[in-house]
Amino acid sequence: MVIDRVKNAAVYYGLGERFQKALEWMVQADPSSMVPGEKCTIDGENIFATLFEVDTLPREESQLEGHKRYADIQYLLEGSECVGYAQNGTVPVTVPYDPQKDIGFWNGDWDTLKLEAGMFYIVWPDDLHAPRVACGAPAPVKRMVVKVKLDP
Repeated sequence: MVIDRVKNAAVYYGLGERFQKALEWMVQADPSSMVPGEKCTIDGENIFATLFEVDTLPREESQLEGHKRYADIQYLLEGSECVGYAQNGTVPVTVPYDPQKDIGFWNGDWDTLKLEAGMFYIVWPDDLHAPRVACGAPAPVKRMVVKVKLDP
């Protein structure tokens, strides 16, 4: 897992051509031109983004998720939220991985990191993450999720 501020995005260009393209796009993107919940194509099925305007959830209503085909770059635009984190294999599966949807769910003990507007994190298949966790009382957040296809 990588966690940083968007002003440092260029540090991670070395993760590969797709990550560089995704991060460059993310930094320059105009969220006001995006429709919440709609997929925004950046490079076909290799890189795409979705804008979310949602409320955070209490920890007990949140669960860890994981992906195998895509890495997530989650960029918090407005508000603050906590993110649950655990390594794959350390907590029990609650919903088995669905290859069609590229998602599975886990639950158990996890660590929590706090994000403020202007921060992003990157997670790979071994990184289980619970986005949208309230750090206190549930509150609105605006978050962009950029999906980067991983090599087979």
